[in-house]
Amino acid sequence: MINAPTMSNRTIWRLIEDDIREPAMHFAMEEALLRLTDEAYIGPTLRIRRVNPSVWIGYYQTPSEDVDVDYCIEHNLKIVRRLNSGGAVYQDKGTFCYSAFFQKNDFFSNHNIQQPEELYQLFGAVIIDMCKELNIEATLSPVNDIIVNGRKIYGSAQLDWYSAFAHSGSIMVNVNRDTMQLALRPSNLKFADKGFKNVKDRVVNLAELTPTPIDVKQVINLFVKSFEQKLNAQLEPSAFTSQEWELAKQLYEEKYSRPEWTFARSKTAKSMVSAKIPSGVLTLKFELQNNRFQAAALHGDFLLANHREAERFLSNCINKTPGQVLEELNNANLPQGLKNGLANLIKQIESNGAC
Repeated sequence: MINAPTMSNRTIWRLIEDDIREPAMHFAMEEALLRLTDEAYIGPTLRIRRVNPSVWIGYYQTPSEDVDVDYCIEHNLKIVRRLNSGGAVYQDKGTFCYSAFFQKNDFFSNHNIQQPEELYQLFGAVIIDMCKELNIEATLSPVNDIIVNGRKIYGSAQLDWYSAFAHSGSIMVNVNRDTMQLALRPSNLKFADKGFKNVKDRVVNLAELTPTPIDVKQVINLFVKSFEQKLNAQLEPSAFTSQEWELAKQLYEEKYSRPEWTFARSKTAKSMVSAKIPSGVLTLKFELQNNRFQAAALHGDFLLANHREAERFLSNCINKTPGQVLEELNNANLPQGLKNGLANLIKQIESNGAC
């Protein structure tokens, strides 16, 4: 077991900037790092990453509903499902991402975190301070975005994996917004409360906000500096271990490289209801027979760190009436915003308002 060492009250983290560009292998390595953090084989790790132009969908999304699959195929943009939740994102050489892997209890205690949702503000502060170095005034837009003048420059998501946790973010420096617009097709609900009609108008590049040119490497350096300061961390350049490579290659072959991981996630349901909740669009797809749920699945770009709790709740819905499911929901260990959204959808079903 590896405990996080400290130096002058600063936690020592590994800093890895790797050359993995293939998106499926990229996510295989992400899961490998998360699993090995949970098993305490590795200490806190910050991974900085860039990939070939591609589209990443959230864990609960359906490619055909959130991505222009034909456009992506025609333009050789690989579509890969992430292990964390949230919305579809387009990545190219004008973006970079990071993932912070750590033991949950230690990190939460060190940073006085009570609920996982508080991490969006903590890591968001890293981005806000980074922007200050560029003379850009950025603010947090709940739940997980950083915006400048109402337009998004950054989004994040996270994953709870037993004793381990991963918080990830994506920063737009000089992304091709035209290609992003053509590759993604979010639902109308996504921008219902934001005053935008499309992806291109919703986002803005950091390079568009500075009077002098900036590049991705420059912003990465500023991010690393801000990360150390805000999280009281000592970052030490490192490389992947042979154990990490071995597990990542296995996950690539058995999971992320296979089309069924990205494109075959759920059975077709006869009915569905949708709503906008604070963290995104939530859809409940379901089948009722004799007023009892025979199938239930969550879809959308909403945020949920702990997939196990969602699966437990959905399993408990089967053969229950909507009223009984509402009782189950009261006991579910899910974020309050998600619980409120689900309660409203189930009440809609109960009152025969489902479509």
